[in-house]
Amino acid sequence: MKIITTILATLLMSLVLCQQASAQLDEETVHIGFSLPEVALMDVEYIGNGTIEFELSPSAESGGSPVVRQLTSQEFWINYSSALGKFSPDRSIVAQISGGTLPEGLELYIQATDYSGNGEGKTGASVGKVKVGSDPRPIITGIGSAYTGNGIGNGHQLNFEIDISQMEKVSASGAHDFTIMYTLTDN
Repeated sequence: MKIITTILATLLMSLVLCQQASAQLDEETVHIGFSLPEVALMDVEYIGNGTIEFELSPSAESGGSPVVRQLTSQEFWINYSSALGKFSPDRSIVAQISGGTLPEGLELYIQATDYSGNGEGKTGASVGKVKVGSDPRPIITGIGSAYTGNGIGNGHQLNFEIDISQMEKVSASGAHDFTIMYTLTDN
């Protein structure tokens, strides 16, 4: 009788296990959509009050050329985010004097450094030292889909220089203020 009970118990267990093993497999799919619009954002970050001051001083020796000194030492950085369309060309950052005028006989130069920071993607490249006037001139080119990171130490640091181009046009005068405008533009 014990053997019959053991056989019946084994058969019963086999039926239970077979029941569990014959579960129906059901699959479902979920469709996910994703879109990223084209993005072109840029700002200038700085330490200090956002003003650079230069002074033209006479030389220490008679007959020597005047000296251009930068009176304020501040850091300026360009940060940007860029997402290009599938067939869009790279972008550039251009600079121009947009308000006020540079005194006669002087030239303004801007140089963006190569990219540094904690961003990713196809960041732009510095064009080098660029003479800036009232017409937009590229200072950074080759910007693809990228972001530079935000704040000081991310992006491209800007360096400014004033040179005397025509001494005969330089005259003693009061302060001259002008504004530099930066634009992130499609090429």
